[in-house]
Amino acid sequence: MKAVKFAVEHAGRRLEILRGVDLEVAPGEIVALTGPSGSGKSSLLALVAGVERPTGGVLRVDGHDFSGLSDDALARLRRQRMGIVFQDFHLITTLTALENVALPLELAGAPDAMEQARRMLHQVGLRERVDHRPLEMSGGEQQRVAIARAFVARPALILADEPTGNLDLVTGGRIMDLLFHLTRSWHACMVLVTHNPELAARGDRHYRLDEGTLQKMAP
Repeated sequence: MKAVKFAVEHAGRRLEILRGVDLEVAPGEIVALTGPSGSGKSSLLALVAGVERPTGGVLRVDGHDFSGLSDDALARLRRQRMGIVFQDFHLITTLTALENVALPLELAGAPDAMEQARRMLHQVGLRERVDHRPLEMSGGEQQRVAIARAFVARPALILADEPTGNLDLVTGGRIMDLLFHLTRSWHACMVLVTHNPELAARGDRHYRLDEGTLQKMAP
């Protein structure tokens, strides 16, 4: 993104959330974003995911300039080239782990969606849990399912929004080890939003977002 701005109207006022943000992430690279609540971190992720549109600047992901894409095209790009990991897992509770992971592949028409999903669940350490539903699993296991779902289509970009926010310290550390390993070994890139400065320091670069601007933090 180059000089990206984002503003919203609220109670008759225009609120400037992002004020000309520059950010470039290379394949295999992990960039961490920290900042106070309300600083625009989630808005930045929503822009990169194509859920929101910038009010200024240039936003390009995986070679695609968002300004020329329709909402349907952005949805296809998000489904095919991005994986998203949320704090609250966002799993479908009526589906098994296998069915949750296979869902994005089925939506894309992949004929071997179930087999790919099974292999991905094995890779994240859930070989014995493929037929369990989310409420039958621990928080750490649910986040592993969410990670498997995010990676199963081999995305170019991973967006991780507070992925350890609902986990204890030990489980959260293991989840981040897995996320970092998959991102680097699959040569994807990741934008990680976190309140944890120690976790942010594990990234290749660490930025603080405050008052709509990015500040690069010292290693």
